[in-house]
Amino acid sequence: MTHFDFKEWADLYQVDPAAFEQRREAVLEGYVASVDPEHRLALEQTLFKIRMIRQRSKSPLQSAMESSKLMWESFGKLREQVQKLEQELSPAPLKQNGLRLIDSNFTTDVETSVEQSEPAANLARIIPFTASGKRAH
Repeated sequence: MTHFDFKEWADLYQVDPAAFEQRREAVLEGYVASVDPEHRLALEQTLFKIRMIRQRSKSPLQSAMESSKLMWESFGKLREQVQKLEQELSPAPLKQNGLRLIDSNFTTDVETSVEQSEPAANLARIIPFTASGKRAH
């Protein structure tokens, strides 16, 4: 269904609520059938939960609130998975040593550099400070 005409659906519900429900079910079933088989089962399970909520609810408002709660629970689980993925993909934090940040991936042969009479400033490595992937000003 690419176009949803609210007035048409509202008028159908006013004139013939049973026809409205039949059409609503047909649209839902058509959509479920159009989904990739690997995602279809999860969608069917969600639709079943919503149907059960509608069946046991005492009012349309209660049904809407319970369905909304189901949606937010699902959203919370999705957000947790996104956070786990972000943590797995983010680089390891730098170790803190006094006032200096030490990059554990940075290695240098200090003894060799000192023997060559290299100034201490040349041994330092600047680590740019970034927050949220943006350079600090």
